[in-house]
Amino acid sequence: MYIARTGRRTRGALLLLLIVASPLAGQQGASGSVGDAGRAPGDERGGVRLGAGGEVALTLGGYLQVDGRWVSGALQSQPDGLLLRRARLIFDAAMPGGWHVRLQPDFGQGRVLVQDAFVGFEGARVVARIGRFRPAYGVERFQSSATLLHSERSLVTSLMPSRSFGAQVAVQRDALTLTFGAFRTPIGTDLQVVDTDGDVDARERSGLDWLARVAWARQRGARYASAQLALIAGRERGELEATGVARLLTVGQQPLLAFRSDGTGDGTAVADGARRRVSGGGLLGNAHTMLAFEGALFTQGARVAETRRDVTAGVLAWRGAHVIGGTRRNSQEVLPSSSRGAIDLGARMAVLGVWGEDIGRVITRRSVTRATGGGVAVGWIPTSLTRLSLAYELTVVPPGRSVREHALFLRVQQGF
Repeated sequence: MYIARTGRRTRGALLLLLIVASPLAGQQGASGSVGDAGRAPGDERGGVRLGAGGEVALTLGGYLQVDGRWVSGALQSQPDGLLLRRARLIFDAAMPGGWHVRLQPDFGQGRVLVQDAFVGFEGARVVARIGRFRPAYGVERFQSSATLLHSERSLVTSLMPSRSFGAQVAVQRDALTLTFGAFRTPIGTDLQVVDTDGDVDARERSGLDWLARVAWARQRGARYASAQLALIAGRERGELEATGVARLLTVGQQPLLAFRSDGTGDGTAVADGARRRVSGGGLLGNAHTMLAFEGALFTQGARVAETRRDVTAGVLAWRGAHVIGGTRRNSQEVLPSSSRGAIDLGARMAVLGVWGEDIGRVITRRSVTRATGGGVAVGWIPTSLTRLSLAYELTVVPPGRSVREHALFLRVQQGF
């Protein structure tokens, strides 16, 4: 929902939390600091140490993102204009022995949603958590939204899972990390919101997904390299009211591929069988330049009446970025080296394909089976907590058909 339409209850809740946070942040001189101190790589916040009560250390952080969005050629999209994309507060409670609790409410897009709510444990070689959080899957998908140069993630994210309820354990030995987990499919919602954290039309309770991931990471000075291979698989069962199938969306949230759905048993596709996701990719970089590559596959079994088909989608993607006047961490956070700030320049491209035997029986006629997307972006980072970025994205379909979508995004981000 856009800023002009944000409800009074949402505005009131956000204002109340900011009022509470303000005096707490004012105490940081005595009990902590703002900025890099106390912020782990990839953390989506600034970070204010509120102090310790007994054996519990409390930390408050968060960030705001306001977008100007202009999208053309979309069949289904929000109107152009300003959007409060994310407004998140992050509460952490850390206890001796490695236990911690995180709560991350989001007040963006005119709704209140708890993005993260989990209990975790961090040991010397083991990291575990249970609750609602983002599964350890993908390269771009797993990057913090607070460090993105392009305002929205690329086409490859359409094949990725969203935050889900589940449990996950990661075991690290030297440069290798093995991760295993189990998750319910994402909670569905009827709200029309801009969200690239999975398809918001997906429904819960259609099945249980299992995760297995192997990752390798090495850093030597400012140079770093990482690679990962992950699998999420399960058997899904949908109903007419909760189909359990997901669309594939463009960067501007336009459906590229959608399953048939007219509300009847003879015209609605429901999940029926295996759903598998595979992701492989890596990251190379140094203090200034980053190159990333990723490939992903998604297979969904679907049924319309007595017809059952397997639909497979694949995406190959790459992206690169170079920072001037600053340094880039392996988490992709950019730190300016002077008061003039840093400039971050980037480009990316992704190619999508969809295939399967006689899949026209379960997908809509307007679905696209081939598409290419790409874009360029420039960002100015005056401080480690402030970002201003401008990105242009183009999505096209095979020759003979018109351009599918132009999208221009202007983002202002402030952490605290």
